[in-house]
Amino acid sequence: MPSPTTKPQMSSSGFTLIELMIVIAIIGILAAIAIPQYFAYIETAKAQTVSGNLKMAVDAVTNAFAASNNNVTTDIYNTLNGQSAHDVADPVYGSGTPAFVVPSSNQKSQCGQVLIDAATISQAGPQQVTVMVSITGCSGNLGTAIANACSAEGFIHAATTTGTPVGVIITQNGKVTP
Repeated sequence: MPSPTTKPQMSSSGFTLIELMIVIAIIGILAAIAIPQYFAYIETAKAQTVSGNLKMAVDAVTNAFAASNNNVTTDIYNTLNGQSAHDVADPVYGSGTPAFVVPSSNQKSQCGQVLIDAATISQAGPQQVTVMVSITGCSGNLGTAIANACSAEGFIHAATTTGTPVGVIITQNGKVTP
C-alpha cells in the first residue's frame, strides 16, 4: 500500500512540442527538395512527348511523299489528328487541343503543337514540307525543355528559344533536313 504522502506515477505516452517541430521541419525540408524535382520531371515528360509527336509528323510526311510517287494523295492533318494516331492530344494542354496543326493566318499556335505547313500531299505538290514545334507561350522552362528534347531526337532546328526556328524540311524525294 502506498504511503499517503507519495503521489501515484502517471505514464506519459505523447510527443513533446520539440519532437513535433523537428518532424515538421524535416518534412518541410524534404518537400522543398522534392517539389521542384517533380515539376522538372513533368516538364521533361511533356517535352519528350512533344518531340515524339514531331518524329511522328516527320515520319507521316515522309510516308506521304513516298505514297505520292504512286499517285496517292494523303491528308496529313486528318492522318495525324484522326483515329490512326489515336486522337493524339497536345501534351501541354490536353484533350480538345490538337497536337498537330496546319498554321493559318487566323489560327495562333500554342506551346507544344507540331506545325506542318501542308494539309495534303500529292504528286502535284507541295515539293517540300516544313515541320516545326511551337514554343510560343510556354510557361517556365517548358520551351527550353521542348527545344532540348527535339535536339536530342536529332531535329536541332525544329524548335529554338533564340531566333526563328527553321524547322525540319522534308522534300518530295524523301530527304529530311533536321
